Amino acid sequence: MTGMMDMIIHFREKELILFSFWRTGTLLGMAVSMFISFLLCILYEGIKGLRLFLALRHVKVNAGGDQDTAPLTPMVQMTGYTKRVFSGARLAQAALYGIQALLAYILMLIVMTYNGNLILSIVVGEAVGYLLFTGTPLVDSHLATCC
Repeated sequence: MTGMMDMIIHFREKELILFSFWRTGTLLGMAVSMFISFLLCILYEGIKGLRLFLALRHVKVNAGGDQDTAPLTPMVQMTGYTKRVFSGARLAQAALYGIQALLAYILMLIVMTYNGNLILSIVVGEAVGYLLFTGTPLVDSHLATCC
């Protein structure tokens, strides 16, 4: 069948990556695509580290006597809950999480091209991003998700 992908790892220079306009046909094209994949991994790890930093900062700011945790009537408690759910910090966290999830799916689809060059660039990019942004045991202990 024509148009089918190889379901084995290969190292060809000619590859269709994600979109019809993202094609490689030369060594330079593959190198640029590898570099883009590498940068996407670093961005992914950077966003993950930023989310953790913002969450820890938000916890430290709210550590001293939060009024929303005081015993209140049920209606006021719900208002306090709604206020916490739709706070600026929570909305920023949700937006960053959405971007991080999008990047994770993009990287997964790039790996699913089964191109060994691209897979290698993603693995190295993840390692470098981890080293730059989340490479300490303290940070690792706070990261509970894989995404």
